[in-house]
Amino acid sequence: MSLLLLAVGLTLLGCPQALHWGPQDPNFNETLVSGEWFLAGLASNQPKLLKEDKDARLLVHCIQVTPRALQLHLHKKVNGACVPITMMANKTKRKFQYLLENADKNRLFLEKVDPKSYVILCNHREKREEEVVVVNLLSRTREASPDALLLFTNYCRNHGIHPSNIIKVTATGACPPLPQPRTSAQLATDHCPRA
Repeated sequence: MSLLLLAVGLTLLGCPQALHWGPQDPNFNETLVSGEWFLAGLASNQPKLLKEDKDARLLVHCIQVTPRALQLHLHKKVNGACVPITMMANKTKRKFQYLLENADKNRLFLEKVDPKSYVILCNHREKREEEVVVVNLLSRTREASPDALLLFTNYCRNHGIHPSNIIKVTATGACPPLPQPRTSAQLATDHCPRA
């Protein structure tokens, strides 16, 4: 019996969900991540995905939280032009874990969060029987704080991403028009989708 329990425990530790605990407060209110964001950092265990024309290089500019999902408003550069995209990440039974629509085995985890400053999102997907990990650091301001960048770098290292596969994204790499900084009151009521 103990051998069976050990096998189950090792299996659970090996799965991606074992690495994701979400915000430290289990009662964290997800609606606090609603509003406008700037992409400040990007990392992946697949360095080729970090190139500007790849699928991982999506520039999140707004998150809307609904009772059943996170709605991500983003831009992707296609042939130098910014194309607006909306993605739905549906809630699962596991807190702070979502499944991206129209994508099998594509899980999004809400990780470290300071709703007034930063959010770390981690995406796991299976591609040709290989686990692909993409981590995003979102900031409320155009430049993330040094503390948020250090937390992001440490998070990536702890998830097996080599430091050379971690990049800082600046406002110059973003798609115009950039959102204008908003007050806390505006962030709380903002419904964001401005292309």
